[in-house]
Order: sequence, then structure tokens, then C-alpha cells
Amino acid sequence: MTDHMTIDHEVGKRITGADECALVQTAYARNPASSLLRARLAVLLMRNDRFDDVIALYADIDPDSLDFAEVLVLANAHMSVERPDDTARAAALATVAFERADQGPQRAAALAARGKAQRRLGHIEAAEQSLRQALAHDPRNKDACKRLASLYFDSGAPERVLDEMAQLDAQGVGHSRLFAAQTLALAQLGRIDAAREQDGWDRFAYRGMLGTPAGFDDLDTFNAALAAELLTHPGLRYERYGSASEQTWRIDAPATGESPRIRQLLDGLAGTIDAHLVSLAADDHPWLRAQPRAGILHSWCVITESTGFETWHVHQFGWLSGVYYVQIPEGIATGTDAAGCIAFGIPEDMVGDDAAQAFGSTIVRPTAGTVMLFPSHCYHRTFPHGAAERRICVAFDIWPG
Repeated sequence: MTDHMTIDHEVGKRITGADECALVQTAYARNPASSLLRARLAVLLMRNDRFDDVIALYADIDPDSLDFAEVLVLANAHMSVERPDDTARAAALATVAFERADQGPQRAAALAARGKAQRRLGHIEAAEQSLRQALAHDPRNKDACKRLASLYFDSGAPERVLDEMAQLDAQGVGHSRLFAAQTLALAQLGRIDAAREQDGWDRFAYRGMLGTPAGFDDLDTFNAALAAELLTHPGLRYERYGSASEQTWRIDAPATGESPRIRQLLDGLAGTIDAHLVSLAADDHPWLRAQPRAGILHSWCVITESTGFETWHVHQFGWLSGVYYVQIPEGIATGTDAAGCIAFGIPEDMVGDDAAQAFGSTIVRPTAGTVMLFPSHCYHRTFPHGAAERRICVAFDIWPG
């Protein structure tokens, strides 16, 4: 049995991110001399994918007056618009942010951003140097870990990935990006059994039905009420930059405002997670060794119409991840192909078709009321379902508290 981990809910806000952004924008218009309001507005604009608005916000601001955080936000805004001139500007701003950083994690964040920009510009050696320096300043920087591993995969050097990850492990680092990189490197080297052992999906995944929440006669009735709450949620938006979702609707913070059904769901999920962790036999697997003593249950909602899907991804900030299926089109539940299903495996574009095929994939057919749990480093994807009815699920992570 693993050590007991306490699980707390993420604190819900009364208003959506878009509404908060509008309020701060109004406040800043009335007090444009406030650097605090400006910095908060920039962060909120970024969360709402308004990258050009961030750039415009700083257009008339002397860069020498900005602190580390604002320079880095501006760098990320230029990076996110994905225009060549903006990418070059992002690299330059990341260097400025590095110069203004006053601690290791800040320096690492700036260098990771610079490495991303340099790689996009085709400056591979410079990108590698920036990313390695980032990990020297903060070995726990997930962005630098992810990008350095990806750079080595692109150059056909999985042994370098294993070497880098071993050095991080020796420093006590353990997170989903590191574990995922080890799985991919082992698979690309043809060490399939070791890759599957490192991945651990077969050992640690869970699938079961949620218990019926209080006040409902059955789970179908609860799911109908939950679906209605989600489909009318004020935070419903179409897509989000940087996520694995394609052609999907999503709610970034379902517990915002009056959301009684989602809160009941989160209570039930916390209990399911707790029971699953208690059932796990203690051993020396690196994922179990990295279990936090306290965790925050972070959730979001994904709603897909006929063409929506999720690309291969892991959950960078989580230790344990999962999904609850609220509404599933009938054709998915009774189908015989992969339409609307979730798959666990490894991405072909990172390790090659042969390694991905040798590693194998597991297709799981969702049904309404099902809870799935799995380590956050396990790669997964979904397929378009092609149905008129929406596929609704609530995804979640346990973030180290």
C-alpha cells in the first residue's frame, strides 16, 4: 500500500477568466500608471489566448521599466503568435528576462523560453545550450526537460535522453515529463519491455464506475444534470492554444461560480482516487517514489462534437491523471472501431512507427459514468467520434500540493 496522500480541491472562483480579464482591463484603463494592474492584465490576456493584445499592451512601455515576470509574459506572447519576427523577438526578450531573474527557477524559466524560440528559429546548438543551462539552474524545470528530450529525439539520440534523465533522477527529480521521456527513449532503443515497465499503465491504471452522488436515484440522472450544468457553463469556450485538444469545446475551471453538480463529482473523484492509491502495492517504481504527500485536484471539461479529438499528450503538471465520462454517444459505447475512444501508447512522430507499433497501444471504450485513472506520464489520445451527439468528459490531475 502506498503512503496516504491528502487530496484538496482546487479553489473555485466566482467569475470566469474572461470576466476577470474584462474587469481588470477596465480597472487598468482607469489607472494606466499601475504596474500591478498591467501585469495582472497581461497574465489574464494570455490565459484567454489574446496574445496580440498582450503585445499591444506593452507597445508604449519602456522595456527597461519591466520586471522579470512581465518581460517573460511578453516573450511568451510573441512566441505564441508563431510569426518568425515575433519568435526572434521572443528569444531576445527571454534573454532580457534571464538578466533580470534573481533566482534559479526564474533563470531556468527564461532559458527554457529562449531555448524554445531558438529551436523554432533553427538554431539547434544554441537551443540545446539554453535548455541544458536551464536545467543547471533548476533541475525541476519541466519545460526545459521536455524540450531538451524532444530535441534529442529529433536528432535520433535516445541514449542522450536516458543520460540526461538519469542525471536529473540522481538529483531527486521525478515528474511526468522525465518519466515520459524515459519511456520513449527506451522504446526507440528497442528495449520494449523496459519501456512498458517504465510507463506502468498496465500496473497502475484504474477503470470503474462512479458511485451515485447524494440526492440522485441513479448515475444516469446525475449525469444528465451534470451535462446540463456543463453545457450552460459561463466558462465554456472553443479550443485553447497550447492544449492537446483539436476542434473541441472546453471549460478550463468547471468549479467556477455556482456549480453544484461539478462539486459533487469532484468529491466523488477524490474518494475514488484515495481508494485506488490505497490499493496500490508499494514498490520501487519511480512513479510511486514521486508520489506527493499532498495533492490538489485540478479539473477541466472537454466537449467534442463529431470532428473533435485529442492528440498524443501527457499531463505535464500532474502526478496522477484521469477522466470521468459524463455523456457518450451511443455509437461509441456499442461501436467496434476506435471512434470516440481513448488510446494509451506512445506517439509515432517522436519514436518512429516501428517503436510505437512494438510498444503497442490499448484502446479503451468509454461509457457514461466511468472513471479512469492513470499516471500523468502515460501518453494518450482520442479519436473523432463522428456522431451528432456531444461527447462530454471531465478530465483531472492530481497536482503536487
